Amino acid sequence: MNLRRTLATLAATTVVAPAVLLTATPATAAAATAAAPAAVTAPSAADPFASCTSWTQADRITTELLGFPTRLVAGTWSTFTFRTVNVSASPLKAVGANVDVSAWGAGVPSARLGLTVQWYDRAAKKWRPMPTRVSDFATVSGALKPGARSDVRMRVMADRRSKAGDGFAFEFARYAGPDGVCGHAGTIHEYDFVVEPAASAPKPTAR
Repeated sequence: MNLRRTLATLAATTVVAPAVLLTATPATAAAATAAAPAAVTAPSAADPFASCTSWTQADRITTELLGFPTRLVAGTWSTFTFRTVNVSASPLKAVGANVDVSAWGAGVPSARLGLTVQWYDRAAKKWRPMPTRVSDFATVSGALKPGARSDVRMRVMADRRSKAGDGFAFEFARYAGPDGVCGHAGTIHEYDFVVEPAASAPKPTAR
């Protein structure tokens, strides 16, 4: 499918070297990360990435999607978790995330299906849209201490009018350090799924 969205749009069009493209399933992704302390700070209203003075290729975070669905029923939300872990020895000021999803009609590569991804802003207690360009990020987490993790609720839905199809998703992330040094996650995982049409409404029975 378009060379897997042109290798995840050249690793989210980052300003550092392209990330390693890996394949993962929700089951293996869930088992890949051991328990770690949860994040304790919500994202700041101000853009924490505005203070970035330089970008590094150092892998200071890991990311994965826990419970990403392998099956989407058109018109129905499916939830999952975007997990980020600070694997460095230094604290981080913020984490930005994006999840890029694409799907096409079964056997019809030109028939692209409509998909929506949202993330839950705990501070505002509301769902927010995920950026539609992979070069953009939503700031989903505030400060992360070394070894700490951030789990953010997200959800995805195929347009109710969607027919059967196949799709895939990639997760992208970036981080901001308090020293002004920022960077991107060093890996991108792929998650495959199928789209199923919404069930037809039952016809009224004659009385």
